[in-house]
Amino acid sequence: MKKFNKKKLFFGLFIFSVLTFVYLPLIIVMAFSFTEGTTISFQNFEFSLQLYRDLFENDRLIEALLNTLIIAGISALLATVIGTMACVGMMKMKKRARGIMMAVNLIPLVNATIVTGFMLMLLYSTFGMIEYGYIRLILAHTLIALPIVILVVLPKLRGLDQNVFEAAQDLGATPSQAFFSVMIPMLFSAMLGAFLVGITLSVDEFVITNYNNHGVATLPTLIYQGRSPAAPEFRALSTIVFFTVIVILIALNIRMARKEKRKKLQARR
Repeated sequence: MKKFNKKKLFFGLFIFSVLTFVYLPLIIVMAFSFTEGTTISFQNFEFSLQLYRDLFENDRLIEALLNTLIIAGISALLATVIGTMACVGMMKMKKRARGIMMAVNLIPLVNATIVTGFMLMLLYSTFGMIEYGYIRLILAHTLIALPIVILVVLPKLRGLDQNVFEAAQDLGATPSQAFFSVMIPMLFSAMLGAFLVGITLSVDEFVITNYNNHGVATLPTLIYQGRSPAAPEFRALSTIVFFTVIVILIALNIRMARKEKRKKLQARR
């Protein structure tokens, strides 16, 4: 009979308690997305899909969702492209210059978002961009995601064999052809991860968005305004977003597992 391990039991209970604390609010929200009304009470719980029907009939909420997804997609894409180009340039720098650039890259991460949002608002006002809400938000969210892209892509780029790039040029490829045909496929996994993180940061951002949206409704600003008649529908929307993220993560994990399996089979051959 195996000896009872108190240490494992303690850590198991601790991890279970932490996960319960983190996910219990989400489980409650998901459960009450299948009820009606603004109140949340287990005493009067009745299963209903009314909130999901109301969600797709709420034009204001759908508009905010589309704005959020469009801004997040464009800003994450811009940050991924610019950040990858910056990483390639930084690899050509000397060690000291690269260290300075990394320190500069960390400034937006350690700076308070309320300061960044206010500074961007003053910058846009100086250049007369007060009415361009979409452009302001796209540029601001690109700035948010850019440091993360560099932190994700640069280590992957450092781990690549630089001789592969030079070999492609020796075989007749131009620098641009070698970059897009050789380097980009090797960096794709890191770029995809950085892109997804950029989308998450953009969707989640409230402070900078609130300072610079100029009437462009996004989900964070709508949720803040509204403790409103739209509030019950947010329970249904949160459930849909959660399951969408879960499906994407499962699909990515399956893809990575299949890729690793193919590599192992090729190595055995």
